[in-house]
Amino acid sequence: MALTEEQISNLPVMDDNIKAVAGKDTLLLIGKSTDQNEFLLLGGQRNNPLSRKADSIDATSKDSGDFSDKLPGMLSWSMSYEGLFILNDNAYEIVDYCYTHRKPVFIRQEYPDGSYRTGWATITQLDEDHSYNGVSTLKITLEGKGAISDVQTVGTPTIASPTITFSSASAKDATVNITPTNAFPRSITTSDGDQLTQDVDYTYSKGTLTIKKEYLTKKKAAFTLNVKLTADVEVAVKATVSA
Repeated sequence: MALTEEQISNLPVMDDNIKAVAGKDTLLLIGKSTDQNEFLLLGGQRNNPLSRKADSIDATSKDSGDFSDKLPGMLSWSMSYEGLFILNDNAYEIVDYCYTHRKPVFIRQEYPDGSYRTGWATITQLDEDHSYNGVSTLKITLEGKGAISDVQTVGTPTIASPTITFSSASAKDATVNITPTNAFPRSITTSDGDQLTQDVDYTYSKGTLTIKKEYLTKKKAAFTLNVKLTADVEVAVKATVSA
């Protein structure tokens, strides 16, 4: 028997806001200073699975019948990072230092929409693999010290005044402001093919994106900086260059 119009109108409807996300757009960031809002992107990422679990406490008694009874005990979290081994990567240098000196590292797991979790972790394993017939890889085991945060949401990031001006005669760093300030610029490329490197070509702190004068001095004509703020949000910053 065919469905009636009323039955069709009462069928369950899937929430259009629910969608799968690409794992490649979830990134691991490493804290770089005492200010816990400053991070570096760890280069060469392939996988950074987050595991959260609770210890199992046996609460079985004579009254439990045929099945055992369990209670959740202490909570813990860990991350098993896998990626390429990148020479002279500043974020890896922090990881290596913290491992060697037995210091915890502050991490940020950032999701495609810019939301994130943060937490302190101990580095319990740090493996480099340099096969003769393959690419060099890196594996890091991070075990949480205390809680990892709940997911912190970030409003849609933007750059209110997406323009910079640079004069070679009076060379100075150029800045633009990103809001909200807890957003993170994932990558910066240019219209003429450059890929900018954090802490070399630019810095980012508390909403201020600074393009270094050492980089801008190399440019001889106007160009565009493409600043990627989430997996789906990219802002074009127009750069004017004069002698």
